[in-house]
Amino acid sequence: MLGYIVADKPELRMKEYQAYRSYYCGICKRTGERSGALPRFALSYDFAFLALLLSSLEEEEEKVEMQHCMIHPIKKIPITRDNRWIDYASDMMVLLVYYNFLDDKKDEHRMRGTAGALILSGNAKKISGKYPDVVEKIRESLENLDALEKEKSDSADRAGDAFAQIMSAVFASEYVKERFGDANARILSHLGANVGRWIYLADAADDITGDIASGSYNPLIYRYGFEKGKETPDEFKTRIGEEVKENMLCCLAESMKALELLPLRRNVGILKNIVCGGMVKKTEELLSEGEKKNEGSI
Repeated sequence: MLGYIVADKPELRMKEYQAYRSYYCGICKRTGERSGALPRFALSYDFAFLALLLSSLEEEEEKVEMQHCMIHPIKKIPITRDNRWIDYASDMMVLLVYYNFLDDKKDEHRMRGTAGALILSGNAKKISGKYPDVVEKIRESLENLDALEKEKSDSADRAGDAFAQIMSAVFASEYVKERFGDANARILSHLGANVGRWIYLADAADDITGDIASGSYNPLIYRYGFEKGKETPDEFKTRIGEEVKENMLCCLAESMKALELLPLRRNVGILKNIVCGGMVKKTEELLSEGEKKNEGSI
């Protein structure tokens, strides 16, 4: 479900892109050092956004070093190091990947889920002890999502809210609150919740064709009533596209309002580029695919 938060890279300055990339590489390196190789394969720029956001609230400057890595063994690249929020984002990634594996054990990915959960169980247990509030919210929200799936709920809002609660807890955990205070934590919670709703809708929109083919649960299919035999998945996606896009853009508008309320000390241009540029473009990309295919078939 993760992997949708991206920057509009052509609009970033070279220095901004290098900073953005250095967080991604920093999380990758620290995850390998602390949790092993497997979670690194699940790394996405979602977690770089989280680390970049929280680091930008700190007074001290980032520490960036030129280092080799597994993918760049010859040429050194900039990597953000010795950063508590790099470590935090790495921990959140391991937790979410672990619980995703546990969820996979219940469906058609049972073998993958069982193996992945077994490999990550030790690291996840250790990390869980550091962030009990986040773990409790992940478990509670996944149980809610599972119940909605079993009842074939047609409420995209209820399903989206369940995932929003996870991201709200990740963005504004007790650990974050202790560092930045209650007021900033409330803003971060609102930001995380809206990012979470957007991610859930992005994933649901992205999976429409596959979920129709496999019969897997997708709240958008039930919410808007896919008419099998009367329309193709692409036609369905075109039919619902504008309304879903409007809901996703509302989430981004709320995210941007929250971002502007935070006392950010650096990287403001990168963060705004991600929310107002990359995520807006991703919204349009996910919901215009069916329309483009239909236009091409005329």
